[in-house]
Amino acid sequence: MVELLGILLALLLAGLASLGLRLLRALRRRLAWLRRGGTPRCEAWRRTGRLGTARALGRSQAARIALLTAELERTRLALRLAEADRRRGNEAMANDRFRRAKRAFALRFHPDRFAASGPERALRRAIFQEFWAELRRIERG
Repeated sequence: MVELLGILLALLLAGLASLGLRLLRALRRRLAWLRRGGTPRCEAWRRTGRLGTARALGRSQAARIALLTAELERTRLALRLAEADRRRGNEAMANDRFRRAKRAFALRFHPDRFAASGPERALRRAIFQEFWAELRRIERG
């Protein structure tokens, strides 16, 4: 009888250990799921989620590009106005407007003033270098 109770107790402990291991695995999976940002395990859902994320990112990037394009157009206009004033012979006013436009351009577009990601930083640097060279050419006459 005592042997039977020992066997039953061993089986009960083995069952509890197995249940404990299963609970720990489930807990580990749940923690990993939370660390990944709560993305579901279903592959179809993951693809759909990624697609939605990519679409949202594309929309936000398109809006960002539109803002940068508008900012670039405003700066081009200021540059054209400064250059037109200079051509008209009103040198004092042209120099003042040109200096203000150049300073505004440097403050807005200098790559060191932004904590941007790689592609956006490279784009800003290229735009800045292109226009800065043009500003120097205009300044030198």
